[in-house]
Parts: sequence; structure tokens; C-alpha cells
Amino acid sequence: MNASTRDRWHGTGQTGRINRSGNMPVRRYRLLSLLLLIWVGAGCEKSGETPGLSQEGDIPDQQFYDYRLIESAGGVKRWVLESERMEKYADQEDVELFDLRMQFFKDGEYFSTLTAQRGQANLTTKNLFTWGTVIVVTEDGRRLETEELHYDNERGLIHNDVFDRFTRDGDVMTGIGLEATPDLEYFELKQAVQAEVGDEAAAEDGVN
Repeated sequence: MNASTRDRWHGTGQTGRINRSGNMPVRRYRLLSLLLLIWVGAGCEKSGETPGLSQEGDIPDQQFYDYRLIESAGGVKRWVLESERMEKYADQEDVELFDLRMQFFKDGEYFSTLTAQRGQANLTTKNLFTWGTVIVVTEDGRRLETEELHYDNERGLIHNDVFDRFTRDGDVMTGIGLEATPDLEYFELKQAVQAEVGDEAAAEDGVN
């Protein structure tokens, strides 16, 4: 029942005049009955809805657990994407990923891992978008922490437009927006860059 209907219901019930016979006038009684039917009908319609299924696309067309996707070039492994759960919707080109891990390789040798809480992968372009707690750690201990990250499969680069924290050998660099290779050998922060080297702090325009 909406607020206006409720007010009319109680207001009419409280101030309705009684005729000499002790009964409420017929017209007013009919009005109250009509409002009651409308209210009951609306309540029944709402009770029949299923929570979380507001649209047809909310139900995945396909769902897989322990999902794994491998990308190779010339028979040499480039990366391996694993996800605890994958969902594919009929009206979406991308697949939804949950609790994912992506390992990167160069000449078949492992060099870094990306982990994230959520992600979307395009199975045609092999591009990836991740968000939540996103971390990239290399084999030699370099570390990138951020809240969202794109992977461009054709260019072989990771990038974003949000806050980033990069750590290497105790040195820390922060900034907004980045472009880098997954091994973090090439790494460029775009804006508001701050660097801490030991006890010294300095502002930088980027790092390569």
C-alpha cells in the first residue's frame, strides 16, 4: 500500500459519518471496498516476485566451476586464467569470473600472477577486466596493488585509471592511472605520482 492510499484509508475510516441507523453511507463503503481490493491485489502481485530475478538475463545460461582458459602463441604458453566460478549470460559477450587467478609466461617461463575478486573476460578478444582487490606479484617480488585492472591481450599490457600502489625492494610508488607489462619491468604511472625511497620522499612524473 503506498503512502497516499494508506492516508486515504485511515483518514476515511476515522472521519466517516454514521447515519441515524448506525450504518456508514453506501457510497463511502463502496469506496473503502475498492481501495481495499486495490491494496490486496498489489500485495499479492509483489509476493509472487522472486528476489534477485528482476530480469531474464539475471539467470546465467552456462555456469562452470574451476574454470580454466589457456592462451598460447606458436605452441608456447602466454598465460593461464583460472576462476573458481564462471558464468555466461545469453545477452552478454563477456563471461563473469569469480575469485580469479591469471599466471603470465614469457617464452613458456612463468614470471607473474594477477589475482582479483571479480572479473570479466571476452572469449573472442581475450581481453580481461578485473576489480575488487586486484594484486599483481612477480617472481622477483615486485608488487602492484589496485582496485581495478584491464589486460589488453593484443598489446600484452595491463592498464587502468584508478589509484595504484607499486612496491619494489622496499621502495613504494603511488599514483593514479598506469600502463605496464605484466612482469612490471615496464611501469608508468600517469598522475599524482609520489615515491618513497627508504626514508626519502619525492614526487615523480613516472617510472620506466
